[in-house]
Amino acid sequence: MLKIWGLFGKTPPLEGDYCLARAKNDIRDFRSEVISGPEAALLLGIPERTFRQLVENGAIPKAARGEYVLGDVSEAYWKHCLAGEGLEAEQTRLTKAKADIAELELAELRSETHRSAAVMRVWADNVINAKTRLLAIPTKIAPELVGKSFQEVQMALKTEINEALQELSEYDERRIASTAASFRK
Repeated sequence: MLKIWGLFGKTPPLEGDYCLARAKNDIRDFRSEVISGPEAALLLGIPERTFRQLVENGAIPKAARGEYVLGDVSEAYWKHCLAGEGLEAEQTRLTKAKADIAELELAELRSETHRSAAVMRVWADNVINAKTRLLAIPTKIAPELVGKSFQEVQMALKTEINEALQELSEYDERRIASTAASFRK
């Protein structure tokens, strides 16, 4: 079996600077080394069955029957792992986006949230109604104010203006919900 120092916590017995220098000079390039399937699985830290499945799927290339080039195996395995992380990340992102959309739709059906277009339409209607009521005040109360004191005129105008503005201060959830429902259709 091929022995590679430094894998799985195994280290060569080096002592002092002389041994370190000797180790640097003894370094070999193992990338072209031919290894067996079980050795490759052990080096990659995966079960042999998983290694065989990767070979069958074409993720890891074979050199010959039951033999593999160490450099090709390690490079193909890491490419496979990185591609898998990218795919898993995309699938996770898509799943999360679908869940977020489902939550928003459910909250809308429960009238916990409303579409901004529906809220804008209801508020635009409220503003138009308030404007119409405010502009109608002079015509409506002018005949009633003839011959009244300044304070009575002021009080009557204030009352009419407050009634016209009251509609703007009210939140009508049913009206917003029904408007929102028309957007869902």
